[in-house]
Amino acid sequence: MPCGSLSSNVYNEYRSNLRQLATEEASMTLEGQVQAYADRLGRPIIVFDADFTVIAFSVHDQDVDHARLAIILSHKGSSRARESIRDYRVGQARDPVRIPPLEGGQSRLVAPVRHEGRLVGYLSSTIPEDDESAYADDDELRERRAQIGLLLAAMALGNREDEDRARRLLAALLEGNDGQRVRAADELLTSGLLSPVPHYTVISIATPPRAEPSSATLRLVLDRALSSIPVFPTLKAVGAVLGSEAVLLVPYEIDTERLSALLAQPAFSGLHAGAGGAHAPLSGVHRSLREARIALRGGDAGRVARWPELGLDRLLLQLPLEDLALADLPDAVRRLLDAQSGPDLAQTLETYLDCGCDAQRTALTLHVHRSTLYYRLDRVRAVADVDLADGKVRRELHTGLRVATLAGLR
Repeated sequence: MPCGSLSSNVYNEYRSNLRQLATEEASMTLEGQVQAYADRLGRPIIVFDADFTVIAFSVHDQDVDHARLAIILSHKGSSRARESIRDYRVGQARDPVRIPPLEGGQSRLVAPVRHEGRLVGYLSSTIPEDDESAYADDDELRERRAQIGLLLAAMALGNREDEDRARRLLAALLEGNDGQRVRAADELLTSGLLSPVPHYTVISIATPPRAEPSSATLRLVLDRALSSIPVFPTLKAVGAVLGSEAVLLVPYEIDTERLSALLAQPAFSGLHAGAGGAHAPLSGVHRSLREARIALRGGDAGRVARWPELGLDRLLLQLPLEDLALADLPDAVRRLLDAQSGPDLAQTLETYLDCGCDAQRTALTLHVHRSTLYYRLDRVRAVADVDLADGKVRRELHTGLRVATLAGLR
């Protein structure tokens, strides 16, 4: 019976019994059980949980095909592999199921792993094409799958409890009052969910305003981010989905390139991230969340906006940008954006101002001849009716164009 349908007392008894059984079986760890299964089978294996995350794998002391190596290194089954396991209804089968080769790889034998009738994972091995003995399944293999199933069930239960605890503590730490923040900080550190370090940073991952990402997408990107972005993998980070955003609390500098690469994947289309500044003590890290959310407003899909690098945008992003209209912009900016060639002229002007009004550098940045740049700047002067030699005018134009971008008016 699924845990969600059990009464509280029965569920607690089930949890206690499961842990006791897992402890008794722990004389041989999951890794040991997996290796013993592979030895009995005569082939290397990979064990996935029910969500196709790689939980364990045996020694691969022979040539490994690229697809299998990619799965081991990424800790996640490929989308094609997941689809084939579903297509061949491995989750509904009693015995191992043969799956034909994918994209020039080898055939696989995938066995469902269960505990008390509930699917908790899959066990996958490659099989030689002409070896009928590879399909053999005996009592010892079935018993070892049952033992692996018990350990996977215990791990899943522990993971759910850790996730629930992390969500509760993060909510208290980031959104509670002073007392709640101090208590949550102490529990996160004493429980071992978070590593103690001099400072902490918060990252918020979400979609643009008025867009609603699915909770499943947020949970997936959270899981992938926690496993892929740490600069120091030995330090423990914690994360949770809070409302419509995935929030990560990290005790290290993040690898923004890895996070950007993660957000660029098709599965996370439309998501972007904001990273706050580093704060200490832990009970004061709610300030980093505020900064991350502000940075998030100015980020682009698939990219990471970092509070320390925002500059003037720190102030501009705290304006009620959603209430602004073209009429609220300075007249010169509005004339420029209203002009028929406005977008090209606006981009040229903004790049020129970004480059400190250095014509040579601007032309190189825009990949145009300098005479083309001078022509466009003359057009800007005429259309916007401005004197670009006036410092106050340049400041007004530069700030106005940036506000128009942040407000979605360009």
